[in-house]
Amino acid sequence: MTCKNKTIDSNVAGLYIANEDCLKILPDNPVWHGIEVNSYSDLGGSTTLLQRETINPSRQNQKGKIVDLDANAGFSLDFTKNILTWLMQGFMFADAREKFTTKPLDGIQNKIMSIDSDGYNLETPCVNPPIKGMLIFASGFDKHKNNGIKVIKSATASKIIVNGGLAENTLVNDNAKLTAVGFKFQAGECSIVANGGGFPSLVTTKTKVTSLNLTLGEWIFLGGDTSNSSFKKNKGWARITAISDYSLTFDDTDFTPIDENNNNLELELYFGTVIKNESRQDLIKKRSYCIERTLGDDGNGLQAQYVTGAVANEIKFNLSTAQYITCDLSYVACGSLTKKGGERLDGVRLVADKSEAYNTTSNIYRQKLSVIDKTSSIPQTLFAYVTDSNLSISNGVTGIKALGILGSFDVSVGNFNVTGSLTAFFSSVAAIEAIKNNADVGFSTILASNNAGAIFDIPLLALSGGIPNVEKDQKITIPLEKTGAENKHGYTMMYQSFEYLPDIAMPAAND
Repeated sequence: MTCKNKTIDSNVAGLYIANEDCLKILPDNPVWHGIEVNSYSDLGGSTTLLQRETINPSRQNQKGKIVDLDANAGFSLDFTKNILTWLMQGFMFADAREKFTTKPLDGIQNKIMSIDSDGYNLETPCVNPPIKGMLIFASGFDKHKNNGIKVIKSATASKIIVNGGLAENTLVNDNAKLTAVGFKFQAGECSIVANGGGFPSLVTTKTKVTSLNLTLGEWIFLGGDTSNSSFKKNKGWARITAISDYSLTFDDTDFTPIDENNNNLELELYFGTVIKNESRQDLIKKRSYCIERTLGDDGNGLQAQYVTGAVANEIKFNLSTAQYITCDLSYVACGSLTKKGGERLDGVRLVADKSEAYNTTSNIYRQKLSVIDKTSSIPQTLFAYVTDSNLSISNGVTGIKALGILGSFDVSVGNFNVTGSLTAFFSSVAAIEAIKNNADVGFSTILASNNAGAIFDIPLLALSGGIPNVEKDQKITIPLEKTGAENKHGYTMMYQSFEYLPDIAMPAAND
């Protein structure tokens, strides 16, 4: 006998999100991405009841009618390696700028059909196969030998040949993928030109760095774990401000640039996926989603509620001491519906991201707020330590109503706003002076854990606030408000995710 549930536990609820082809229209076979949620602020449609209130002797109101519906979705999750990059495309109103990969965030997977001793065979010929020297990260393969960092020796449209022997395999699982994560230069071709009084450059003699598909404002990591893969002095993170055929120029580095070259150096350079708010109209993309929340089994199967035509409105990143980094997400939708057990919307449902969450104790490589210096890549920071920090993106999404429509038939969007706040331990009046002088300030946070990483970068912002907190028996702190603005390269904020980073790019142990 099957007993009917009289209540449903909240722990059985699940969340899935799918891209829509057009507003409120799903593709024929949608892909639903599973999301691990900490809590919900709201999800569904809130209705408006309109009653007649006439003057009559009985002093009674009529039943009324439902005349409006406001659909929203809001939830909180931990910042993990994988799922957030896919979600960020919606909040940035842009496609991710991915390097070579067989499994893009959106689009068709190019399956690896088999593995020879020297390379990987692809199902579909590549239009732009990766170049010689590219570092690819192989993951998800059944045989351990086929995973890890590989250097491309050559590549055709259908086969990628790498260094080192592979374990032959004629049946490869669908989770296996290859992703370009960096580049290994030829011996002796790289040098650093410090350019005192200006910005430093990485100069090459053989490889055209324009072939690496890098972007202005993008962060890269210089150096690897293998012998002779790093400069001795110029090792670490660098932000690109100019690209020519044989040089990359940096306007922000976490190392002090010094002229350096080495005939034995086979420099490794690591890069990631870039998402930024685009300035060109043809690159701005408003995504809409269908969001499903399952609500347990009603005896006939999983029942669910949906919001449709959901557009990413706000996301807030929260960083507090000794905590996981969390994200609060909210969407403005056009409509909502429910489905009884056995009637869920069709599609392929991917399991929720189980990757490790970033924490604020051991996974912050660097958090830097500094006045921009147009003659140096190492501007002086305005603080040493932070007690808490948050960063918010707002797209100003609102529903559009019309006669004869319950809910919204479309949405409008406002300006792309990036704001935030932080509380730092006070050490000098430099931050107060920067506020008073309306200085050009930059802010970046670099996260890294388990050979992966992420970066939030606001290259240009204005500061406000800045009144020190002085309390008995406590360290003096200073609260600051941050407001982002369009920078010299035409964007306000850039988010990057790194599928792989070397060990030397991981945060150092605390002193």
